Amino acid sequence: MIENKLCETIKQYEMLQPGDTVLIAVSGGTDSTALLHLLAAVAEKFKLKLQVAHLDHQIRKHEALLDQRFVQQLARKLNLPVTCESFDVPTFAKQEKLGLEDAARRIRYAFLERVANQIKADKIALGHNADDNVETFLMRLLRGAGLKGLSGIPPVRKNIIRPLITTWRKDIEDYVTSLKLVPRRDYTNYESRYLRNRVRLKLLPQLKLYNLNIKEIILQTILLITADHSYLELQAEGLLESAISSCDEDSLKLKIDRLCRAELPIQGHVLRQAILRVKGDLQDLSFQHIQSILHKLRASEKWEIHLPRGIVAYGNQGELKITKEREASEQAQPFAYKFSLPGEVELPFLGKRLRGSFVDQADAVADYSTVAFFDAAVFGQELVVRSRQAGDRLIPLGMKGSKKLQDLFVDEKIPFEFRDRIPVVESLGKIIWVAGVRIDDRAKIKKQTKQIVKLELI
Repeated sequence: MIENKLCETIKQYEMLQPGDTVLIAVSGGTDSTALLHLLAAVAEKFKLKLQVAHLDHQIRKHEALLDQRFVQQLARKLNLPVTCESFDVPTFAKQEKLGLEDAARRIRYAFLERVANQIKADKIALGHNADDNVETFLMRLLRGAGLKGLSGIPPVRKNIIRPLITTWRKDIEDYVTSLKLVPRRDYTNYESRYLRNRVRLKLLPQLKLYNLNIKEIILQTILLITADHSYLELQAEGLLESAISSCDEDSLKLKIDRLCRAELPIQGHVLRQAILRVKGDLQDLSFQHIQSILHKLRASEKWEIHLPRGIVAYGNQGELKITKEREASEQAQPFAYKFSLPGEVELPFLGKRLRGSFVDQADAVADYSTVAFFDAAVFGQELVVRSRQAGDRLIPLGMKGSKKLQDLFVDEKIPFEFRDRIPVVESLGKIIWVAGVRIDDRAKIKKQTKQIVKLELI
């Protein structure tokens, strides 16, 4: 029985305590509808106080209004208070140069945390299920991930709980059907432009041809990886504490010799934990970032690596300092690197690489922050990626006249301290891409384009 499964999961992962106030995120879909009714059914048993939260992302227009009404009706029938809000996620995604899924997730979590604080909720309950966990594992495997990424979706993370994480989607659907409910259907769950949908609708059916129990096998693998990762994290935590020479709210210093005594995998875990303490999360931090720092640890000269979202790591005199951008004292030095297509070049000051390749078609969701597509006809045999120079000009995409790069930075509100570190890519003496800012209109893909070049920061 699904209710018993839910109770077992709650107890196994110690998700709830008697008297907890729980904010339930309800989209109106099958999973969240089931979660709402299941928690309402066990509320007396666990002595819970429940409240519902629903966010309209302004992506699905008319359907979103029907979603909200459905959620309000569910809450009313269960005699539960409900908070409904809306947010223009598509506009936010464009402004912040984020993918739509990433932007929606960030806004959704911020909304839930804010409402939880307002009502003094102890926990936020989300409707992720076992199928979601399997799909997430495969998505991360395809993109490349370490033990943390392959550990799947955590049942508990701080104040967020996922009581359905061990329950299969089919069982959830059967439960909702037994209640004679008709949840809202999100058509975007069937659009092939989203990787998760392609994994669910195309990849998993193919994998089942090799093993009918592939989902169960993957879920078991997730549990094994999670156990190994937890052990390594525990070891790294002890090493981090012994390696810290000083720390404050915005920075942390480590003794490099103490760090280097450990095995390389443990060093990587320590670095991630150190960055987490300073940054507050590991958003956008990649394997390449950690490797860049590890490669520099034993360097005798001063070095500096810029990590995502304003975090800097730099080494000097046997110490590694991880700090927020404003704490970095070193000024960016001019740089220039050459490479040919297809190929790539290291950008040590960013902890990234710039890769160029020929592709058959452009990705429609490219936002120019880390990837851009161009007409190959504007490229010479050699590309130069460099820091900005006095007098730099380009024709920003969508404009007819040229513009000073300095003026473009001002218009785009790029902080002054970041401008000298932004890669400028040029070919045949002309700027074609200011990474993360804008491409040149002359390099855009046209109807007559015969070959496409993809440039990406990785």
